[in-house]
Amino acid sequence: MSDSSNAQSSLDLVTIAPAGYAAYWLSVKRLADTKRGPQALSDELQYAAEPYTRLLLGAAASNMDEALMERMARNKSQVLLRDYRRKFRAMRQAACAIASGENPRKTLITLSGGFGLPVSEETRLMEQAQNLIETMRAGKLDMAVFPDVSHTTRPEELVLKLLVFTLWARRDARTGLQVFLPGMSFPFMADALRLCIDGLEEPYIRRRLEAQARDILLDAAHKMRLGLDLALALKARRSYDEVLVLARSHLLEL
Repeated sequence: MSDSSNAQSSLDLVTIAPAGYAAYWLSVKRLADTKRGPQALSDELQYAAEPYTRLLLGAAASNMDEALMERMARNKSQVLLRDYRRKFRAMRQAACAIASGENPRKTLITLSGGFGLPVSEETRLMEQAQNLIETMRAGKLDMAVFPDVSHTTRPEELVLKLLVFTLWARRDARTGLQVFLPGMSFPFMADALRLCIDGLEEPYIRRRLEAQARDILLDAAHKMRLGLDLALALKARRSYDEVLVLARSHLLEL
């Protein structure tokens, strides 16, 4: 497996730094130069998991024209960013519900409605959440694994886990959410829980998380443009030095 393929296992357009994403594409360029052409991109594609990067690799290895490639990348970026935005909003709504002491059943309606889940699912999700809490209190569920949620979590699972947080805080107070922090690897959700644990008011939490989500999404969109530019350069078989200069134009550090 190539160095760039090893990077794929941790590649995430929300959490990776722009310089890290640029470095990934530069490593793919070196691989393409070594293997002389599109076959290297096709080889790399089999290790690609992140959907936007996977689309770029496939397009760069194909015979499609640049205009179509750009259109496909634009469509995929819009779809992904919309999905991320909905999930960040759900996380923020859960944190605000905890801070305001909102009835968890009302929170569940808000969260499920945000993803278009059927009303019939709400009763089942509430029962599942309550059962999970009892299982956790009995020590039969790994607290270092269960709580983790992120922008890649499936909507129904995300709603369920956010509901667990709100029910837990309802019973054990906001400080009780500390038990979830060791298993929370996604920075945005970890910050949301810490704001609740610290006892901050709902209006502040809402403003803080809205601003944070907005910055994260802008940064993700920037990395998508960076990836597209570099993938197009690879498709056009630009030299490594040209690709490097192009990558640097996207970065604050020259």
